[in-house]
Amino acid sequence: MCKSISMLADVSQVTEQFKIDNVLAYLSNRYEISPTQSVSAIVVRDNSRQLDEFRWGLMPFWGKNSVCMDSRSITDKKIYKLILKKQRCVIPCSGFYVTKTEKKETQWIKFTMNTGTFGIAGLYDVWRSSFDGEELRTCTMLMTEANSLVAPYQEQMPSILEPDEVDQWLQPESKNPFTLSKLLRPMDSLRMRAYTLASAEDKYEAPSDFDYPHPELV
Repeated sequence: MCKSISMLADVSQVTEQFKIDNVLAYLSNRYEISPTQSVSAIVVRDNSRQLDEFRWGLMPFWGKNSVCMDSRSITDKKIYKLILKKQRCVIPCSGFYVTKTEKKETQWIKFTMNTGTFGIAGLYDVWRSSFDGEELRTCTMLMTEANSLVAPYQEQMPSILEPDEVDQWLQPESKNPFTLSKLLRPMDSLRMRAYTLASAEDKYEAPSDFDYPHPELV
């Protein structure tokens, strides 16, 4: 499971990188975003690519609260295929954290892409309260098999999309669940960096998301 993510890129960078047409909400300069907190996510509405605010943790009527979803299960059930066809999003971030506990000590590890900000494939849901009509937007992050960099710490990692795959993932006409599921594969470990934090508090003190050494390059 992905314990948390960071988002340090400014809105102009994200808008340009992900070809966003309209910014409805954006949350930046956050060294740690935890499950159930608000995250920025990209969706397509009315043929417009929009950046909006979502609660990280899907709360669908058809299942449990889901922060991360195993991408291998999205073609197993009819309801998963339905939401995959119509409610896909991309979560931009600067890095993600995982933990590993040994001898009662918890180790925090941060992973980033060599190229900087990247997009993680996700699903979203929107519903209105029957009490006051308030709209609640929620999303979940799709996970795939861990690559050789992440595997020593956990079995899965976020499904990081290539730039052209972001376009395909968000394209409303892309509806074949088996074609879409092929995009959800491990990122090449040589294109990523890993940094072991001395303590959990180091998440808030790191000067940059892109200065961490890759173990295979040291």
